[in-house]
Amino acid sequence: MLPPVWRKVALFNPVVYLISGFRWSFYGVSDVHVVISVAAIAGFLLLCIAAVWWIFRTGWKLKV
Repeated sequence: MLPPVWRKVALFNPVVYLISGFRWSFYGVSDVHVVISVAAIAGFLLLCIAAVWWIFRTGWKLKV
């Protein structure tokens, strides 16, 4: 596994939560608690949706 410092850095990567959720669904164990994984994935999804909404709303770099 990762050293403690890199373990904390890895928690900023949303893929960690996806992999942890799959690991829990197959094996029943995960590195991160399942509720935290679902919350992190939902938060990242809302952030992405907000970014896309802003891009369409402002027309940033869109050609008409």
